[in-house]
Amino acid sequence: MIMQPTEENQSLRCDNIVVTPRGIAETCGKKIMIFVPATEVERITLKYGRSDHRPVFSLSVGVIFALVGVFGLIEFIIATRGYRYELGMVAFGIIGGSLIYDALKQRYFLEVQSSKGTRRLVLSKKAQISDIRTFCQSVRTIYKYGITEAV
Repeated sequence: MIMQPTEENQSLRCDNIVVTPRGIAETCGKKIMIFVPATEVERITLKYGRSDHRPVFSLSVGVIFALVGVFGLIEFIIATRGYRYELGMVAFGIIGGSLIYDALKQRYFLEVQSSKGTRRLVLSKKAQISDIRTFCQSVRTIYKYGITEAV
């Protein structure tokens, strides 16, 4: 799970978090989703909890979309006049359910305090706490980042 740095590869990786001399990043596949340059990192905290950046906003939008979806499903069942609008509304309901789930899920994440604000680098649900702690210790010793645990 953790990839140790070598001569040709100067990066540490745990799940979808990568730390390099240039900074720390959350990846999805081979794409970088969030990147914090090393010069901006002030403090890193390992936490467990709701990992969404703006949970109240996500929940609000999710509930609105879910209600639109429920209304569209009721309309689809009661009045079968047209399928396009009702099925579109049901699609909004599915998106709303996904937003609600994402806002309520609990994950391990690294909260990075930088000079430009706070960013959350979220680990997947497969991440094990023992691997995460080993990764954090490696980052502390190799890159000298101060990582505190609030787990």
